[in-house]
Amino acid sequence: MAKREFSWLERRRLVHLCFVYVGAALNLLPKRLVFLLLVIFEALKLKGHGRLAVAYQPYAVSFLAKNPSWRFARRIARLFPVASVQVLFRIGAYREAGSLFLDKDFSSVESAVAIASAQFELGQFEVARAGVSARAAEVDLSKEPRLAFLKSMLDIIDGDESAALASVTAASRAEFRFLRPHQNLAARPTSHYVPNYLDFLCGAEGRLYDLCNFTGQRTTHVGCGDIGVRLYARALAAQQKLRHLPPPPLSAELGRLLEELEIPFDQLRLIPEEWTTQIGHLGMLDILFRMRELGWWSGTPVLVTRRKLIANQAFFRLFERYGRIVLIGEDVSEGVSEELLSLQRWCGMNFNAFRMPSGEIVPWQEAGAQAIAQWEREDRGHPLRDEYDRVYGPSAEPAGEMRRFRENFGMKPDDWYVCLHTRDASHYFELAGTGQTHRNSPIESYFDAIRSVTDRGGWVIKLGGPNSPKLPALEHTIDYALSEFRSELMDISLIRNAKAFLGTTSGLTNVAISFGVPSAIVNCITTDAQLWNSNVRFALKPVRLTGEKMVTQSQLTSAPWRWRVFDAAVLSRSGAQPGINTPDEIAATVKEVDALASGRSAEFEREFATKTLLSRWTKQLALPHFYGTSRPSLYYLKKYEIEFLADGDEQIDRGDNALQRVMNG
Repeated sequence: MAKREFSWLERRRLVHLCFVYVGAALNLLPKRLVFLLLVIFEALKLKGHGRLAVAYQPYAVSFLAKNPSWRFARRIARLFPVASVQVLFRIGAYREAGSLFLDKDFSSVESAVAIASAQFELGQFEVARAGVSARAAEVDLSKEPRLAFLKSMLDIIDGDESAALASVTAASRAEFRFLRPHQNLAARPTSHYVPNYLDFLCGAEGRLYDLCNFTGQRTTHVGCGDIGVRLYARALAAQQKLRHLPPPPLSAELGRLLEELEIPFDQLRLIPEEWTTQIGHLGMLDILFRMRELGWWSGTPVLVTRRKLIANQAFFRLFERYGRIVLIGEDVSEGVSEELLSLQRWCGMNFNAFRMPSGEIVPWQEAGAQAIAQWEREDRGHPLRDEYDRVYGPSAEPAGEMRRFRENFGMKPDDWYVCLHTRDASHYFELAGTGQTHRNSPIESYFDAIRSVTDRGGWVIKLGGPNSPKLPALEHTIDYALSEFRSELMDISLIRNAKAFLGTTSGLTNVAISFGVPSAIVNCITTDAQLWNSNVRFALKPVRLTGEKMVTQSQLTSAPWRWRVFDAAVLSRSGAQPGINTPDEIAATVKEVDALASGRSAEFEREFATKTLLSRWTKQLALPHFYGTSRPSLYYLKKYEIEFLADGDEQIDRGDNALQRVMNG
């Protein structure tokens, strides 16, 4: 029997699962006992001590989200101050690490990095920079790459480009990974990197391009995305300076590749790996090419990626006619591909920000949302849906698989259905209160919406990963995610042929948007503007401060709250918690989308003072295009109007009778 080979993604998930199990085992012990063990391992520098702390981090962060005043160190810190601050940082106890710093004098570089990194995570950039700069003045930065690179990030946040360049150059001398071209962590780079000649020829502007992209992303992660926007603008300015210089000399191999692709250097537009590693990013790629059709950018795009990293190869195939595709390890060697990717500093399509035709630089998703608006004003349709029909329409494979699928579950050929996708913790093995877990929601809250579909004669097909929560036995409901029919092509085929889509702020939603499927998007929480079209109705997760006061729509679309909702831990540290949409809110949003898909919107809207309600909502938006051309569920707006839309102490009649009539159908 042949030995089965695991894919890159399977290996990655297996390693992650091992970390989950190790962390879970540690979590069975008393919290301070675990901390004591980690501190002892740290102090003795036992092999694997850092990985143990990282494995325990999600459990510690999840616990701190519910118990923010808890302290791990206590008396241990007096015995092992340096090891304690290291472990506190590694397990995500950033506030305690900072308070420990106030009581102790730390002389080691490792401690200085841990303390400043904790302050970075808390958004305390000025304090962190002062501490790092003082420590950096006493050492040779080229021998302390972590300190040097952290200082470069803090320098560029402060606007000191000269200091930032000196620091990042020192870091690069010690560790070549800091010379890797960078746009977004979604490219999933390895820690090992061998630089090429282009990484040196790019000079100061190339260093700034990489540093600003990376630091901008990290500041967004810690709830300070307004700084990220400024840094992304500086990255694009650096790229523009490089493009105005004579083209860099290319190696013979890279020159031949561009000749074979028939692309002059001044027309080359690189689309690197981060655009293809997640299915939601492929949906962004759809909008990027629509921007080109609108005349917002020009040139010949080259998509550079690895087959094993493509999120959905069936969906990716729809882009074959949009540009050249270069598969690393297949079309070109690793060495030539790295040279090609290094050229993104000169001609890469930026994943983080976009220069509008007016010259203004905005976050990429904001540009995408504005592109959706212009696209619809010009009535240009859904090009990726047309491409699906061209590529897969004549093929017997998706039609045959769909027929077998229907027959297996008892669906008639003309039965209509709605696709359902929820976000849960199983895909990334997440723990509540960490990372992106605030985007998750329980499947049980969707049951009323499912019944509202099946009661009208439709079916509900649940999409998702093989570890997603199992659905109970519900009439005319199929748990496709756990079935033998699950495949990349079937994923997108089901969405393409659905009457409607019920999803959330996750990747599969972007597929539905690309195909123009009427969509009910619920349990939404987002830092980014959304690429939603006029076929979308949505309901946001209510975010409440301590004392139950609701964060308003105006606050959620402007600083600082817009950026705080990126991360569950940041949101918790800011004194706020997201709720979930209640069953009635989800069901009502689905009913509104069903009316939209069936041409009965006017009938549905008759129950609401629609024009007045939407006018109040529009006035609350800090960015008029924050949700593209979509609009919120009328039921949701009416239910939360007093808190969500009212100014000051203004009181509004919620209209409970209208809400009840909608829910009664």
